[in-house]
Amino acid sequence: MSKHLFPRIIPHLTSLPRPTSTRHTRSLAISISQLLNSRHTNPHWEHSLSHLLSSHPDLPLPSLLSSFPDADSTISFFHWARTAPTDSAPIVDSLAYSALLLQLAKWRRLDEIELVVARMREENMVPTRNASSVLVARFSDSGMAEKAMEVYDMIVEKYDALPHVVDCNSLLKLLVKRGSWDSARKVYDEMLKREGGADNHSTCIMVNGFCIQGKMEEAKKLIEDRWGVGCIPNVVFYNVLIEGYFRHGKFQKGYDLFREMEKKGFLPSVVSYGIAINGLCKKGDFKEVVKLIFEMKSKGVAPNVEIFNNIMDFLCKQRSVRCAKSVLKQMMENKCQADLITFNTLISGFCRERKAKEAEMFLREAIRRGFSPNEKSYTPLIHGFSVVGEVAKATDLLAEMLLERGIRPDLVTFGALIHGLVVVGKVKEALAVKEKMVVIGVPLDCQIYNFLIKGLCKKGMLSSSTKLLREMLSQNILPDEFVYTTLVDGFIRNDKFEEAKKIFRLIECKGIGGGIVWYNTIINGYCKNGFMKEAVACLNGLRNNGCNPDEITYTTVISGFSKQGDLKGALCVLGGMMKAQCMPNVVTCSVLMDMYGNRGDIEKTELIFNYMKLSNRSPNVVPYTILIRCYFKTHNVVKATKCFETMLSNKCAPNDATFNYVINGLLNCPSIEYHAGIGILDVLVQMVADGWDRRDAVYNSIIFTLCKYNMLRKALEFRDDMTGKGFLADCVTCLSLLYGICVEGRSGRSKEWMDLIEPEFMKVETEIICKYKIIFDRYICESVSSEVSSVLGDMHEESMGLCKLQTHLTG
Repeated sequence: MSKHLFPRIIPHLTSLPRPTSTRHTRSLAISISQLLNSRHTNPHWEHSLSHLLSSHPDLPLPSLLSSFPDADSTISFFHWARTAPTDSAPIVDSLAYSALLLQLAKWRRLDEIELVVARMREENMVPTRNASSVLVARFSDSGMAEKAMEVYDMIVEKYDALPHVVDCNSLLKLLVKRGSWDSARKVYDEMLKREGGADNHSTCIMVNGFCIQGKMEEAKKLIEDRWGVGCIPNVVFYNVLIEGYFRHGKFQKGYDLFREMEKKGFLPSVVSYGIAINGLCKKGDFKEVVKLIFEMKSKGVAPNVEIFNNIMDFLCKQRSVRCAKSVLKQMMENKCQADLITFNTLISGFCRERKAKEAEMFLREAIRRGFSPNEKSYTPLIHGFSVVGEVAKATDLLAEMLLERGIRPDLVTFGALIHGLVVVGKVKEALAVKEKMVVIGVPLDCQIYNFLIKGLCKKGMLSSSTKLLREMLSQNILPDEFVYTTLVDGFIRNDKFEEAKKIFRLIECKGIGGGIVWYNTIINGYCKNGFMKEAVACLNGLRNNGCNPDEITYTTVISGFSKQGDLKGALCVLGGMMKAQCMPNVVTCSVLMDMYGNRGDIEKTELIFNYMKLSNRSPNVVPYTILIRCYFKTHNVVKATKCFETMLSNKCAPNDATFNYVINGLLNCPSIEYHAGIGILDVLVQMVADGWDRRDAVYNSIIFTLCKYNMLRKALEFRDDMTGKGFLADCVTCLSLLYGICVEGRSGRSKEWMDLIEPEFMKVETEIICKYKIIFDRYICESVSSEVSSVLGDMHEESMGLCKLQTHLTG
């Protein structure tokens, strides 16, 4: 809940109530305090104190207690008054005890408060309602719900009353924070029964409690019970409800309520806009976020730092760190001061994109602006530099954090460094960091060991990984299933399945509850090594242990049977999968397609592919590649090339296997004919007819098709790969790339596209360019075609100008 959410409904808080203290009384209290402080050096202090008090026989003890300058003096004097035998000692009654409690509450001496309350109970005394009310607030503010409720119940029982409304609200807030909904409702209902027992803030706390639970309709009913149906009294209540809807993913309801607010005559505050923008960011509706920012500006509501931070956080999580950086610039233009969270958000975002050097610039800028970096500033940087192999820089930042900033690296920071080192294969350095943690007293946990064991297993250092496991056990750090899973997976990947089985049996004997990841790992080991009987037994054992197999479990076993050519076994497992209402995913379907494809059963391969599309499982590169392979295998060039173009139109980028099947299929097919609507065939047939080398024609037809579907980067990568195999780019290649540049809308950046293609081809081979431009234009929209024509025209004019200049110079 935002710290700005309640200011318009929270009553103004004054200092704790206490008896009026005159200047004379305060002066006396200071004198007594000085006497008490001298009692270790002044043997006559008690006599002096009795004499001092005898001159003020009518001074009430509660008034005197409330005037002491500190808690220790108050406690010492009260103890003396209660135990002194002299007649001059004042009488200690419930009012005096209550005054002492008020002083202790003021100084937040909660332990002493508990002792005083216990003493009063022994002496059959009860604190005044006023003192008890203050205690409810103090215990609540300190998070001591049980003690607060105990005092609350005592007030209700002894005085048939409630604490003051402000103090009751403190208790309500704590109960809601703790999730003690029944107790909170009991207190709130009791407040409503009594006149003046509840205020707007009380209701707002309860409304917030319902919203935290996701019970927004009950929250609205609570409001309507007080103010009438359809009535929400002010902006603050709207804000709480809107935030509740957004928090629980009910974005449309939250946004509708945000819009309703203004219709009901309430102008949204900066907090209202902040809640709506944060909710829309979570939804991923950045278009609407931009609209709200413009709306705020038009209404003169300046976005605050929290709003800008939320937008930057959203952009960073969407991997749009450049846009997030531009938001920082807008903040400065709006004269909105960034805070440490701003810079930490950008640091984290840039590090996530492996741009640690740029991220460090934000750290330096934060320091320059006077902010004190914290562990959230350094940890992403340490991890960011580690994962790109800049270990020295990562350790320098760790030293800066510790020595210059005085921030003690915690488990998360060291974990980031170790994980980064393991990612880049620097396992020895990661082990050295672990030793450093031990030296400076940072306790290790399962996750640290898991990182290290995973790194050692990847390096094939299995004996070292088992040694690390023994070390864990000797340190009384019990390995969880993830540690054992990592170790088993390491043995399986290094073809040491017998060792993996030993660990598996050990875990079963120890009774450590393995989850789905654990079972999937060992099942994968069985399948990889051809032990399908054991894999099925493990699958059944998973069900018997109350753990439901998932898509990965079933797919792994189906794949195992597929590798052995056992269609019957694979289909049996598939049947069990469907029966368990666990629907096949893209990987499962790909395995089945591959199995049927290898058998030459195109019909069933197509059937599975169509099932994926009908069940909203977008095929990835693997099923498309399998289908293309199957079509080419049966020389069905039309279907194969149609499938390839469909794949590209669905923004699914081909991989090396896809290219391999398309190239070989087009090269080895006995005959290729023109087919209307299939650009790759149209270009290929024309180039072959024009006498081009067939391999060059295949490469060019693929490059054009990639550019046609806005995959310029992939086309350039393909061109470079083929160049390494002897392919020389020609004018058709350059024309295809120019189309790709225009499809991407990059033709305006002339220097950039000139670097991507070789325009000299296009200046001299004008007849060929014109011929193939006519073919390409059949498959390209008119706007792109016009743009290409414009660029070619400019190039022709430039070429003609150079010719005239050359003629003039030589003439």
